[in-house]
Amino acid sequence: MRIVTMTLPPLLRDIFIALAVERDHLDIVAEFNRRAEAAEIALYTPDCVIIGLRRGEADRIAQMLAAGLPAAKVIAISHDGRDAYVHEMPDRRLALPDAAPAALAAAMSAPNRV
Repeated sequence: MRIVTMTLPPLLRDIFIALAVERDHLDIVAEFNRRAEAAEIALYTPDCVIIGLRRGEADRIAQMLAAGLPAAKVIAISHDGRDAYVHEMPDRRLALPDAAPAALAAAMSAPNRV
């Protein structure tokens, strides 16, 4: 599974890297620190995009990314790492309150519905 991360705080990025290392089928193929680089995501043909949200930001950005990457799952993580939102096309949104690492790993690993 090809994973791209975007604007994740360093601690959350380290957690996702550790999750990927623990699971042979997860491969982080790119890490973006700025949202201006979002246009480049499609070049990596990700199965999953993980985006860190800013303080007070809703997960609409994940919905927009999912619309542009219909074969990928997009997971938005709140700025404090407590909540996560999984977006898949067409218009599927799943809230994961209390986004524990095990729940995030399961969300990343679950087959895409497309």
